[in-house]
Amino acid sequence: MGNKRFGWILILLLMAVCLNLMSSQLSDSNFYFRGSFYQDWLGFKIEDMDFYNRLSSRLKLTLWNRPGTGWTVYIDIRNRYTFGDDAENQLIIYNTYLAFDKPDKKIMFSLGQMNLYDTAGIGVLTGGVLGFKLNPYLTLGGYAGIEPDIYNTKWETDYQKFGFFIRFLGKKARQLSLSYNMVSYTGDTERQFLYFNGLWPVKNILMFFGHLEYELDSKIKNEDRLSMIFANIRLNLTKYADLTGHYSSGRGLDYHRFLLEQSQDSTILNAEIERYFYNKSYGLRLSIKPLPNLRLYIERRESEQIDESIENHTTRIGASATNIFKSGISVYGNYNLNRGEFSESDSYYMSASKSFGKLSLSLSYANYYNGVITLDDGSQQIFHLIDHQTVSSNLFFIVNKRLAISLEYAHTKQEEESEHQFFFRLIYRR
Repeated sequence: MGNKRFGWILILLLMAVCLNLMSSQLSDSNFYFRGSFYQDWLGFKIEDMDFYNRLSSRLKLTLWNRPGTGWTVYIDIRNRYTFGDDAENQLIIYNTYLAFDKPDKKIMFSLGQMNLYDTAGIGVLTGGVLGFKLNPYLTLGGYAGIEPDIYNTKWETDYQKFGFFIRFLGKKARQLSLSYNMVSYTGDTERQFLYFNGLWPVKNILMFFGHLEYELDSKIKNEDRLSMIFANIRLNLTKYADLTGHYSSGRGLDYHRFLLEQSQDSTILNAEIERYFYNKSYGLRLSIKPLPNLRLYIERRESEQIDESIENHTTRIGASATNIFKSGISVYGNYNLNRGEFSESDSYYMSASKSFGKLSLSLSYANYYNGVITLDDGSQQIFHLIDHQTVSSNLFFIVNKRLAISLEYAHTKQEEESEHQFFFRLIYRR
């Protein structure tokens, strides 16, 4: 069975090789073809534990017509194979769907497995979306389908998703969407809610991004109806200073998107993990730019876990400088003053990088204290570690305009225990 599953990696490798052949043959036609292939290898070792060894291949394709100009096929899949006595294979399907959209056509639709974060708050859907353009900027539509499990490549047919949406796409990246969403299980309504998502720049002065969910079920208490809210506002005070504020509450952390991002670029180092496990988080950052390549900032953030009566307070100061004295050297650093009964100890991060044209090198040093443990019931919670100190290095080399290579090594030490992580990535784009 292991050899059969491992064959997925060979298939993906062959498909990647075809990228160049197909695009060359179709270069003289109107057939649109763009794609990228990522081949990753991850090695991980903790003291006397067995060496963890995983190979991962990801293929992203967009073909037939350029998006927004007719029929377009989207493919985004990843295959992971873990070596060892307990070898396992995992195929992840992020997107695989057919879409139709054309400027001179009133109807647009898509069919397959896709993410609906821009139009609805139900995440991944296996089904169909149909939209009708009221004008060049406004679209009214609906969707229906079932819940896919992207990690096990199966479909939860007992979970059905339905909804309607209205979406505005304007100039200068302006977009707003409002949707009604219903999730049912074996025919019974499990959840129904309104979802809003917006991105709205105002000239070069103000930028707003946010989303929220409002529960409609009669069993929900009024104080719990606003189950998720996230807002981020950036104000450019002058060309030398800007102010950024954020607020999240409930599921404002967008945990589904967090899991998706982690599956795409997993890492053992996650200094920002605390904010994903708190009911409420808000803060304000002031950033100044006294010189073209120098930025300084100070930030204040509050994190609350309301049901546990936990409040943590963080003050962060940081600075970054790029291409110092035109040497190609850039540096970045921050220091976190963490206060609260369950907060981390003070933590810091420092990095330096150097560009040599096609080759770039970077080094970083950090300490952190938070980890995540999975309980017997499947839930996860933060636990505090004794001082972790990590040194990492990265080499990125651009072979040519289509091929690039990344190499990374990280060493983490906690008291008498040490961890080693090795990472290799090959990137091919067409």
